[in-house]
Amino acid sequence: MTDAVAVSNTSDSSAIPAEQPTPQEVGQSAFAVEPIVIIGSGHSGYQLAAALRAQSADVSITVFTADDGALYSKPALSNALAMGKDGDGLQSESALAWEQRLNIRVYPHTRVEQIDRDNRMLHTSIGTYAYSRLVLATGASPIEIPIAGDRTGVVSVNDLVDYRRFRQQLEGKQRIAILGDGLIGCEFANDLIASGFEVAVIGLGQWPMERLIPQQLGEALQSALSAQGVTWALQDSIASIEPASVNPASGYSLQLTSGKQIEADLVLSAVGLKPNVALAAQSGLDVGRGITVNQYGQTSDAHIFSLGDCVETTQGWQPYIAPINQMIPSLVESLLGHLAPVTLSPTPVLVKTPIMPLSVFPVAAGAAGEWVVEQQGDDLTAAFYSPEGVMTGFALLGKQVQSLRAQWLGQLSLKQSAA
Repeated sequence: MTDAVAVSNTSDSSAIPAEQPTPQEVGQSAFAVEPIVIIGSGHSGYQLAAALRAQSADVSITVFTADDGALYSKPALSNALAMGKDGDGLQSESALAWEQRLNIRVYPHTRVEQIDRDNRMLHTSIGTYAYSRLVLATGASPIEIPIAGDRTGVVSVNDLVDYRRFRQQLEGKQRIAILGDGLIGCEFANDLIASGFEVAVIGLGQWPMERLIPQQLGEALQSALSAQGVTWALQDSIASIEPASVNPASGYSLQLTSGKQIEADLVLSAVGLKPNVALAAQSGLDVGRGITVNQYGQTSDAHIFSLGDCVETTQGWQPYIAPINQMIPSLVESLLGHLAPVTLSPTPVLVKTPIMPLSVFPVAAGAAGEWVVEQQGDDLTAAFYSPEGVMTGFALLGKQVQSLRAQWLGQLSLKQSAA
């Protein structure tokens, strides 16, 4: 296995421990002919390309992407309805526009089918292409759970193309069932209910966002969304879907595993994401849940790096914007021939539920410890403490307590560095 990214809470990064192999240094001559190639044009791929160009006016950069390569804000997908934005409103730039602006090469609607690591050559749907250094920014895809019956009314929203399709399918619809009670499910529930739809959330948790926040906060968030009209079917899932009648306009009948039945015009699946590791695994790179990287963002091949939702570090899989942004400066240096270790600092996840704002510093899955919840007026704060009394995570629910984020992060950083 590759040594995973070393996480530091300061800007002073330590040297590689003696037992870890020192990754191969890359000389500038490596870039004399072949370009740096990035697979993926999402947030990770684009931001890396832009940062590379900002650092070097001369290095050749190529991006391959399976979609149209348009730039947009992925976090905005789950609150765009309330903002009144359609697909065109979310798109900030076409592939051609940012290709010309950055003076790079973008190949949209092109799939990379194989990586020839020995010859540093990509086999794509339009031909072969050589690289000097390769970055896998392949992202993550929605998890599909098995549902019997008619799945034509089930949609997922994971990119701009999905969102455009979702907006079309919403036309003339009123009753939306959301499968998934986690972060994305709750964000969409807030967005849809605020936009005038009838919303039912179906999920396996005892309370919303059970994996991220304690019961008292989850139930408070549930109550706030319920007050707006959201209904809930928790500790439940969809067993089968059938048309409500022979008339397609009548919607669907959802049979739940509990035996309950819900009528809906559309089902939005938001049960989670899985890292896209197939290309890396097929190429013989080390993969776990995600593509395994060391402290430089390198995979088990020193010439191949990885960034974004597809990456796994010793901290696990972190499908959030902040770690991606923090990794980019180091990857730029390393890709340009000067290996620089990644430095990550604690950053909370901001959940887009305006009815009751929430920020979370997630606790590692399966971590031992307990939540300590306190009432702050109408708001709630929660700190997670390890058995040794070290605060390793927190959650702040409500408008007023969001001003405490920096203070809580400071406490977390001090406790982590002292541990």
